[in-house]
Amino acid sequence: MKVTPLLTIAAAICMAATSTTEAAPKPKPQDPCAELAKQGTYSNPQLTYDVVKRCFNNHKFNPDVAAKVLSSLENTLGNFFVFIDQAKVGPTKVANNPLDTKPVDVLKELDAIRKKKWANDYEFQLAVTRLAASFNDGHVNYRNFCYMTAKFTQPISLYAPVVNGKQDIRVYYVDTTIGKKGLPKNPSSLVDCVVQTIDGQPALKAIQDFTDRVSAVSKDPGVRLNDALASTSWYEEWYSSPGGFANRYELPASDSVKYTIQCPKGPVQTLTVPWVIRPSDYYEYSTFTDTKSYWEVQCQNSAAYYNGHSNSRSSSPSTAAGRILSADAKKGASETAPALTTFRERGRITQPKPGQSNGRNGEPKTPAVISQAKLVATSRTSAFYRLTGSKVKDACVAVIATEDTEEHEYDSDEYLNFAKGLQKLQSQGCTKLILDMTNNGGGLIDFAYYINRLLFPKADPYFVQDIRTNKMIQDASRRAIKSHTARSMLDATQYVSATTNKLFKDTSMFTKDVKQKRGGATVTFSQRSYFPFNWPFLPLKKGTELKFKPQNMAIITNGFCGSACSMIATRFAITQKVKTYAIGGIAKRPLSYFSFPGGFVTEVGSVVSDLSLIRYKAPGKTAPTQLPVMASANLPMGELYAYANSTVPLEYDSQFYAATVHLDQDPVSARHPDNVWVKIAGDLTSQKK
Repeated sequence: MKVTPLLTIAAAICMAATSTTEAAPKPKPQDPCAELAKQGTYSNPQLTYDVVKRCFNNHKFNPDVAAKVLSSLENTLGNFFVFIDQAKVGPTKVANNPLDTKPVDVLKELDAIRKKKWANDYEFQLAVTRLAASFNDGHVNYRNFCYMTAKFTQPISLYAPVVNGKQDIRVYYVDTTIGKKGLPKNPSSLVDCVVQTIDGQPALKAIQDFTDRVSAVSKDPGVRLNDALASTSWYEEWYSSPGGFANRYELPASDSVKYTIQCPKGPVQTLTVPWVIRPSDYYEYSTFTDTKSYWEVQCQNSAAYYNGHSNSRSSSPSTAAGRILSADAKKGASETAPALTTFRERGRITQPKPGQSNGRNGEPKTPAVISQAKLVATSRTSAFYRLTGSKVKDACVAVIATEDTEEHEYDSDEYLNFAKGLQKLQSQGCTKLILDMTNNGGGLIDFAYYINRLLFPKADPYFVQDIRTNKMIQDASRRAIKSHTARSMLDATQYVSATTNKLFKDTSMFTKDVKQKRGGATVTFSQRSYFPFNWPFLPLKKGTELKFKPQNMAIITNGFCGSACSMIATRFAITQKVKTYAIGGIAKRPLSYFSFPGGFVTEVGSVVSDLSLIRYKAPGKTAPTQLPVMASANLPMGELYAYANSTVPLEYDSQFYAATVHLDQDPVSARHPDNVWVKIAGDLTSQKK
């Protein structure tokens, strides 16, 4: 009988055990979107970076979806995007030019996206988003709400003051209500400390690189820098926004930000601060359980919407944003400009309760942001102040936060209240008027017209505009005028001829071609026009007229004055020679006082709805179609000109952008706008002498 050694038996048992273990099926990895669903609950809405990233990346690239997205954008932009040709060459080259943006051939770039292989749908959608951002035009925007379900926030907000002649990145505020991980025991000690590096890069460069990639609000890198950083604004009350760097939707490169920070005392601190991630307003609670249902709920455009309705989660079904559509109508359709939407979504820095410390070097103590001016009146859009210093006692300020008088509705009360606010300032002895339009992203074009006429009643309140034309637009305009649909953007009878100053009565606005050179090609545009206006409360009653003179007026912005806001600022500056100031931006470089002035904006879904409304069917494969995903794609359809005989649209006419005076920001002015008002009032007083 053969005896098996014990060692051999033990080895066999071990091998068998190993074999059994290897043969056992591996547990399936948990669906990352299922994990996201568990994390994103009402009771504990805390998301983790890894889960969000894996859920986004878990959506496979779908060639059919991609083809429909690209086709929708190509057909809509190719036919309706007014700057499609001018964008190929970029802004004009002039001295003292603050603009710096690359030319964009959008159809060529969309084709390049089509030909590239994508790892997943998220990477494809991000490429389309980045392409839209590359125009650096606040009216051009692609927002895929599928991948905007998480909001990423840093408790540290930053700004870029100039101190002792040097600009650097500093800590503006540390909001411990957001999170405390990675922060020192005394977070407020970081306020106004210099940030040397961010993720290993020089801090200023890191932020500029980030905002140049994603901001899109301006062709001026200085304005884009302002957009990334903390700032103080008035909108029904004073508040501070953390800026686009510290509060964003785009998935960051890693789960935290690494800062090296030098305070006035002590060694350099290295802080690794994780992103605080919560469900955004686009997150649909308790509606998905895995990747498949996430796609169905958060991403896929339903068949009902896909067959002719807007699929945007944030825009109205109107066709033309921010304007009165009918000369006789009291109601008007408007959409919030995409840049303004993005700015408002960034939220507010949570200020401490009264009496608590808020940092050092002038950090505002709630609610006393303004100490050198007295609030005289407020309205929905504006606040009216009289400066209280002895040297500027005849100076006042109108803070115009927005031209969005009432969401989707014409609000005559706001028109009257705005006039009353200025009248009240004048009645208190103000002869100098500063218009503060910092962080004003636009609104209703009609309200911009109104403000222009209110302050300069003898001047035209509008810039002339035109619309790019082609066979589709001309054919559709013939359908629009027959349908008697006042809401169609292609109904010529809702536009006033810049030549005759009368409403068009036929389609000649669109069908009588005007040929122009754009981007090296000869293209056709509509007859020049403007929108009708008729305000029953103007002119003001005798004895109540406003008497502010342009030489006693000034405009101050941080460059984020776009759309309808730019129609006020540029109208005052170009035609009335009102002095302009821009604050912040890049030190020792010209800074724009306005951005994205490109007429009126529309959206892909609105274009499709409009064409459906007038029962126009485009031939073949050229028809604009709805996006197959829950997304919004905005584009400017009209373009403005600084003068009636200009040949370059204002959006690309670099000669008009630079402010008369570029003010550097400092730790006090960054938090207290009245510090800037007093300086400007002093300038107005000295130049008068």
